[in-house]
Amino acid sequence: MSLHRGFAEAPRPVVLLLGWLGSREQHFSKYARLYQDLGAQVIAHQPSILETAFPDMADRALLRFMRDATYRYSSLCTMLGDTPPVLVHSMSNAGFIAYGTMLHLVSLLRAQARPPPQPLTPAEGGGGGLEFDPAAWRAAGGGARLTASRQPEPAARSFGLWGDRRPWRAGNGGGGGGREDRVHPFVRDPPSLAVLSAFRQVLKNTQGIVIDSAPSQANVHIWSRGLLSAALAEPAAGIEESHPLLLRLSRRLTERYLAVPAVAQRLREVRHAWQYAVPPCPQLYLYSKADALIPYHHIERFMEQQAAHGIPVHHHCWADTPHCEHLRKHPEQYRSLVRSFMEHCCHSHTMPEVWI
Repeated sequence: MSLHRGFAEAPRPVVLLLGWLGSREQHFSKYARLYQDLGAQVIAHQPSILETAFPDMADRALLRFMRDATYRYSSLCTMLGDTPPVLVHSMSNAGFIAYGTMLHLVSLLRAQARPPPQPLTPAEGGGGGLEFDPAAWRAAGGGARLTASRQPEPAARSFGLWGDRRPWRAGNGGGGGGREDRVHPFVRDPPSLAVLSAFRQVLKNTQGIVIDSAPSQANVHIWSRGLLSAALAEPAAGIEESHPLLLRLSRRLTERYLAVPAVAQRLREVRHAWQYAVPPCPQLYLYSKADALIPYHHIERFMEQQAAHGIPVHHHCWADTPHCEHLRKHPEQYRSLVRSFMEHCCHSHTMPEVWI
C-alpha cells in the first residue's frame, strides 16, 4: 500500500499532543494547527516544570489529562459510531517522559505487574536514568521522506533494550525499601482506577507514535541545560556563554535532583513502561544533528533498540535544525513527513486485538 495514499479515504485520527518543557502557547499551537489542518482531533498537554520535576504532581496532572482525553475520545466514538485511530506526538524529553508515565500508570491495573528493575552501577555500564548500550545506529539518510529501519525478527522483550541486564528481584521495586516499595496511591483510589481503566481504550487504538527531539540519557549535563533553557525560555545553544553562573547553579540542583530516590524510581518506571507497555505500533523519530540539547546518537541508539524488538521504526534526521524547531525551520518538509506517517498508520497498520 502506498505511503502517500489519499488521506481523504482514511479515518480521521485523534492526536495526543505532548509538549516540551516550558513550551509556550504561541509555539505549541503550531503543532495543533498542523494536525487540525490534516483533519485530526487534537488533545494537547503542556508539561510544566513543576509537574515534570515532581512525580506526584506529574501523576495528578497526567491523570487529569487522561480523564479529559478519554472523555473526549469516548464522546467522539459515540458521535461517529466507530473508534477512530489514535496517534501520539511527544516533544523532547518532557513529552517522552509524560507518555511513559501515562503508560506506567495504566500498568498499575495489571494484577501481576512486574516491578521496575535494579539500576546498573557505573561499573556495570549504568550512568543515567535513560541509559542505552547498543552499537551506534547508522546515520539517517537525506531527503524529504520517511526512512524505515530494517526490521529484524522480533526478539524476546527484555530489559536488555535499555542496557540493563540484571535479573528481576521479586517483590522489590529497585532495592533499598522505603518509597520504592510503596503501593501507588492510585491503586487505593477507585476514581483514579476508573480513569486508568477507561484510558486503555485510547491506548488500544493507538496506531502511531511521533517522537520529536527525544529521548536522551538522563544525565546532569543534558538535564541542567534543559531546565535552564525552559526556565529562561531561551534556546539551549549558547546558554553556557550567556548564563554561566545560572548554569552552574542548575547543574548543582540537577545533580541532587537525579539522586532523589523518588526521581530515580520514576525514571526506572518510565523506561520500564517504554519497554513493556508501549503500543506495538509504528514510531517516527524526527531529530537533528545540530540539536544543542539532545545528542542525536542517543536517539539513534534508542531507535535501534526499538527496531531490534520488532517495533516498526521510521526516522528523519536534519543537519541544521535547533532543538524542537524542525517545524519552524522546515515547515513543508515537516508537514509532509507527519502527513505521510499518519496515512501509513491509518491505512496499512493493524493493531493486535489484545495487547494490554
